[in-house]
Amino acid sequence: MLFHRGAQKLGLLSFLLLAFQGSLAAAPYRFLSFDESISNRKLAVKKGEEIVEIKDLHHLKRSPSINVPEDIPLTLVALDKTSPDGKQVSVDAKLPAGVTNPLVLILPDTSNPTGVRPYVIEDNAGRFRWGSIRFLNATGKPVMTKVDKKVTELPAGWTPVDVDPGGDMRNMGIQAAYKAAPTQILYSAVWEHNPDVRELVIVLPGTNARTGEMEFKIIPEDRKVVAAEAEMEKKKEEQ
Repeated sequence: MLFHRGAQKLGLLSFLLLAFQGSLAAAPYRFLSFDESISNRKLAVKKGEEIVEIKDLHHLKRSPSINVPEDIPLTLVALDKTSPDGKQVSVDAKLPAGVTNPLVLILPDTSNPTGVRPYVIEDNAGRFRWGSIRFLNATGKPVMTKVDKKVTELPAGWTPVDVDPGGDMRNMGIQAAYKAAPTQILYSAVWEHNPDVRELVIVLPGTNARTGEMEFKIIPEDRKVVAAEAEMEKKKEEQ
């Protein structure tokens, strides 16, 4: 009986320790700036009393990850700006329910004292699969895309829409038009499909006559490169 009670106590202690560890679980945030002007900013993440600067912030590549406890909101701090009274300025970002590998898109926002607005999406490879394309429509209008032979609607707004061409490496045609004028093709190109590469694509309104009325900003990520970088990081930690 004494052994049984001791086992119960140990079981309860283990449960409490697991619960405590769970409350301290951290989400690995990565960051991607909207454009080069934001890439050149000095931005940081606030974790309780600790402030961690975002290193290697870029508009065409994800930053290294920063772990933030899941039970506190993500706060972006502008290290290069202050309020009129000289205080530090920051903006919070909400982690959507169920997101395990958050990618924070840092967008321009002149209405915020920091000058930016964070937008968080899921970046887990199990949900944003290798070989697939994730579209984010920033034109403000519904867009129709044709990837190879698949036609997909991108709603107005930043809602992620995934397209998986499938198959082996090959060239494939890409076309896009506004839904209101589907026969007026505003973007046409040939992309290479690679099953080991996933592409985050931001659809933008055109800014000049050369690029046309619609532009695609493509942020690729290669599974083999990611694996090689992870192996290098592991070796550094073991040294």
